[in-house]
Amino acid sequence: MKLKSRFLGTCLLVAAVASAPDRASACSSEVPEPGLSVWEIGNPPDRLYTASGGVFSLYGYLYDVEPADATALVDVALTLDGEAQATEVEVLRLSPTPIAGEPGWTVAIVVRPVEPLQAGEYQVTVGNVDDDEATFPLTVEAEPVAVPGPPTAQVIKPEEVTAGYDDRVCCESQLTSSCGDTERCSFTSISKVPAVYVEPSSLPPAQAGSALVWVQRLDAAGQPDPDRRFTYPARHDVSWTVEFAAAQAEYCVVLGVTNLVDGTSVSGSPQCLSREEAGEPYVESDEPTEEEIESWECVGPLEYDDGTPFGEEPPTKKSGCRIGADGQAWAWLAVLAALGLRRRRR
Repeated sequence: MKLKSRFLGTCLLVAAVASAPDRASACSSEVPEPGLSVWEIGNPPDRLYTASGGVFSLYGYLYDVEPADATALVDVALTLDGEAQATEVEVLRLSPTPIAGEPGWTVAIVVRPVEPLQAGEYQVTVGNVDDDEATFPLTVEAEPVAVPGPPTAQVIKPEEVTAGYDDRVCCESQLTSSCGDTERCSFTSISKVPAVYVEPSSLPPAQAGSALVWVQRLDAAGQPDPDRRFTYPARHDVSWTVEFAAAQAEYCVVLGVTNLVDGTSVSGSPQCLSREEAGEPYVESDEPTEEEIESWECVGPLEYDDGTPFGEEPPTKKSGCRIGADGQAWAWLAVLAALGLRRRRR
C-alpha cells in the first residue's frame, strides 16, 4: 500500500467525527491511509527559533506507521547561505490519538544537525511523499542551548467535561438516513467528570525550539499516572484540560519540560485543585423530548437497548462511563469544541 501524507487538520476532523456519539456520522467518516502528516507543510510558520548547538522540531500526526519507518516519509532540507547542512530526522511519539479505534499518534519530528548549529539565519524546506512542501526561516540565536527549567502554571482552574454517553433509546423509523439506516437513537445519560485546565508559562523562544513541554496527571496517591502524560512542542502556546474519572481529595497535575538535545526531563511541583473546587463525577439525564420523538416518525416501539419500553426504568442502569485507555477523551472534546461540533441526535 502506498503511504500518503495527509493534512493534519483532516485527521483531526475525522477523529472528532468518529468520536462523536451520533452513529450516523460513521458512514461519512474517512479513515486516512497509513502515513505521516506534517503540520508545518500546510501551516508554514513565519519563523522558527533555536539556540546555538540546539535542534528544532516540527509537529505532526502519525497514523498506523512505526516512528522508525516514518522518517522516510518526510524530507527536511536545511541550508545556510545557500549551502546544504547535513541533518538527521527522528520521529518521537507524543500522545496517542487513535482514529476510529485504529492506532495514531501526535508526534514531534526532531531535526538534528550533524554539525552544531551556529548563530545565523538558516532556511528550512519540509516536504512529503506527495511532493507537498513549505519553506520558512530558522533563526539560530547566539546564546548556547541550555537546560530549560520546568514551566509554571500561568493559568490553572477547574472545568467540567463530558466523558461519555450511555443508555440509548431507539426506534425503527419510516425515514431513511443518509447512511441507509432506519433506526433512530438518542443517548439518554451523559457522564460528566471534573478536570484541571492548565496553561503553562512560555519558555524563551531560543530554548523552546529544542524542547517539549508536558503535563502529567497524578493519581489519588499523588503518583504520576504513566498513561496520562500529554506532550507538545514547547515553541507553541498550549493548554490542556486533564480529566479525572474518579473523585479524589485533590486533583493534581505536574508540568515538565524535555530537552530534545539530550532527552533529559525536569518537572515542577504539583499543581492541585481541591474536590470542593473541581467537583466530582456524576451522570446527567438527557431524555429526548416529545417533539424530538415525533420528528423521528417511529413505526416501531421506542425502547432502550435492553428492550425496556421508553418511559420505564431499565432494570440495570449504568452509573458511569469508562474513560478510554488511550487517554484522549479530553483531546477530542477540545477538538470538537474548536470545530464547533455539538452532539447531534439522529
